Amino acid sequence: MLLMATPILAVDKPVVQAAVLEKASLSSLIQEALKNNPRLKAAKYRTEAAKARVGLFRNIPDPMVEYEYDKITPAASMTDGGKVRPMKSLAVSQEIPFPTKIFMRKKSVQKEANALEQEYKETERAVIKDVKEVYADLYLNRRKVDFIKDSLSLTHQFVEVTNKKYAVNKVGQQDVLRAQVEYSKMSNIVILFEKEAKIAESLLISLLGRDDDSSIDIPDADPLKDLDFKEGDIVALAKKDRPELKSVREMLGKAEAESSLSKQEFFPDITLKYKRDEVDGKISRLDQGQWTGMIGINVPIWFWGKQLSGVREARANLEAAKADYKSAENTAVFEAKSAFAKYEAACKLVKNL
Repeated sequence: MLLMATPILAVDKPVVQAAVLEKASLSSLIQEALKNNPRLKAAKYRTEAAKARVGLFRNIPDPMVEYEYDKITPAASMTDGGKVRPMKSLAVSQEIPFPTKIFMRKKSVQKEANALEQEYKETERAVIKDVKEVYADLYLNRRKVDFIKDSLSLTHQFVEVTNKKYAVNKVGQQDVLRAQVEYSKMSNIVILFEKEAKIAESLLISLLGRDDDSSIDIPDADPLKDLDFKEGDIVALAKKDRPELKSVREMLGKAEAESSLSKQEFFPDITLKYKRDEVDGKISRLDQGQWTGMIGINVPIWFWGKQLSGVREARANLEAAKADYKSAENTAVFEAKSAFAKYEAACKLVKNL
C-alpha cells in the first residue's frame, strides 16, 4: 500500500501546480488595466506634459542684462594722468508683449491641455471597452469549447456504436463514413475555438500590461441587466459627456483663441531699457552719475506679408476646427444609436432563447 501511495502523492503535486488558473472577475481586470495598460500610461504622461507647458506661456520673456566695454581714443579732457580710460556701462532691458497676447497664448495652450486630458479619458474608456469585449470573447469561446467537447464525446460513442454495427452487418459503410466525417468536423471546430480562446486570452493579457504568460480563468457570466434609458437619452448623454467630443470642443476653443491672437499681432510690443555709465572708473550708483532710459515699440510695417498671412491661416484653422467638431458630433450620435440598436437586438435574442 505504501508503494502504491507514493506515486499517487507524487502526481498530486503537479496537478495542484497545473491548476494555477486565476479566477478573475471583470471588475478586477478592468482595474488592473486602468493601472498598468501602456497605452493609457502614454496618454496620461502626454496630458501631464501639456499641463506643465501652460506655465511656459504664463510669463513675459526673460530680461536682458548687457555690459558694454568701449575702448576708444578719447579727447584730452577724458584722459586720466595721460592714460586712456575705456568707457564702460551696464544696462538692463525687458521686452513686454502686448498684455492681451500673453492672455490669449496661455488660453490657447490651456485649451490644448484640456483637449489632451479629454483624450486621456477617452483612451481610458476605450481600454475598458476593449477589456470587456475581449473578456466576453474569451468567455464565449471557452464555453463553446466545453459545449462542443461534450457533443464530441457523444459523437465518439456514436462512431464506436456504428463501427460495431458495421462489424455485424447491421449498418452500411456509408453510415460509418458519415459518422466519422461528422466526428472529424467537430474535432476541427474544437481546435478552431481553442485557438480563438487562446488569442483572446493573449490580447487580454496585453491589455492588462502583463509581461508573463499567466492564464486567466473566467467565472460564470453575470445576469443580464436592463438599461433604464431610451435612445434619445443615450444620444443626449453622448453629446454631453463623451470625452472624444469634449476634446474636439477644446480644440475648437484653441482655434478661436489663436484666431484672436493672430489679430493681436498688429498690436506693438514694448521694450524697456535702463543703462548706467562709468564714473571715476566704476559703475555709478543710483544717486549719482549718468544714466539712460529707453522705451521702444516694434512697428508691424510688413503686415501684408506677415500678420495678414497669420490671420488668414488662423481663420482657416478655425473653420476646419468647426467642421471637425460637427463631424465628431455626427459620429458620436451615430455610434450611440448604433450601440443602442445592437443592445436592443441582443436583449431580444437572449430573451427568446
